[in-house]
Amino acid sequence: MEMLSLLLDVSLIGLLLVGIRYAVKLSRQLGEMRQARAEMERFVFDFSAAINRAETGVRNLKNTARSSGDDLEQLIEKGQMLRDELTFLTESADQVANRLSSAATTATRGSDKPAQQVSAAKPASAAPRPAMAASPKPAVAPTAQPLKDKATVALEKQKALLEEVKNIAAGTAQTKSAAERDLLRVLEKLG
Repeated sequence: MEMLSLLLDVSLIGLLLVGIRYAVKLSRQLGEMRQARAEMERFVFDFSAAINRAETGVRNLKNTARSSGDDLEQLIEKGQMLRDELTFLTESADQVANRLSSAATTATRGSDKPAQQVSAAKPASAAPRPAMAASPKPAVAPTAQPLKDKATVALEKQKALLEEVKNIAAGTAQTKSAAERDLLRVLEKLG
């Protein structure tokens, strides 16, 4: 029995050694798990902070986009207003140019008529009179007077047209843009 008791004691010591070995191994693994848990907590905390920063960045980006969009919308509205104003000015300038062109055409036609009438009044076969050549006034003097009258008529037409443009500009808007004022200044200089 003593042998049996010794054998049992040796087997118990062996089992205890195996149990202690597994306990040490388990303790080591639990220590590693605690370290991994601490690292995981740090990682989760850093990840949470990164998510918060990203959310703040997205909010700021949205606000910036909204304000930029508002600024862009205001710039587009200003651009459309300027486009409309330039279109109006272009159309007005085209109308004034057409009037000036027709006035100039009328003035040139009017200046051609007296010359045609003078040439029609003279017979084609008539030679210049000797008395005219001997007169102290040059031969151009009789035609200079109608040209001067034509120039004053053209000037009066330009002044009338300028007044009409001023009246149109005054009637269309109380406040004039810089382009309209520049156009009126140029027209006044021409007149």
